[in-house]
Amino acid sequence: SLKACDKYDVQFAVHTDSLNEGGFVENTLNAFAGRTVHTFHTEGAGGGHAPDIMVVAGQDNILPSSTNPTNPYTKNVIDELFDMTMVCHNLDPKVPEDVSFAESRVRKQTVAAEDVLHDMGALSVMTSDAMAMGRVGEVAMRCWQLADKMKA
Repeated sequence: SLKACDKYDVQFAVHTDSLNEGGFVENTLNAFAGRTVHTFHTEGAGGGHAPDIMVVAGQDNILPSSTNPTNPYTKNVIDELFDMTMVCHNLDPKVPEDVSFAESRVRKQTVAAEDVLHDMGALSVMTSDAMAMGRVGEVAMRCWQLADKMKA
């Protein structure tokens, strides 16, 4: 994929590896080698290197995005993300390993920081992961809700 992006001068969009089976965030950044990259789930709730995907937001060549179910942060977000992770990945709540996996995907600290990071411009894009952890029909609404929350 990176070779095709180089050949056709287009950006690379990536959903990084939550389990770090293909490498850690440092390995991924090295593979990008300065290319322009759009990272999905930079907030770390729907995927992304655990526990430190958020460091990609500080890279000049990366367009970091988060997915709309995490915005704006409310009292129900973490519970909803846990349930969404269980359903989207066909996990069984009776299997402790499945529950542990889902809990590891939903990182309360980064999700809680996300509204402020969007407001500062550190997270520059809000998207919908239409394949699982997102809602394509709510992108505009969630953007306006987040803007309204942050204006206070």
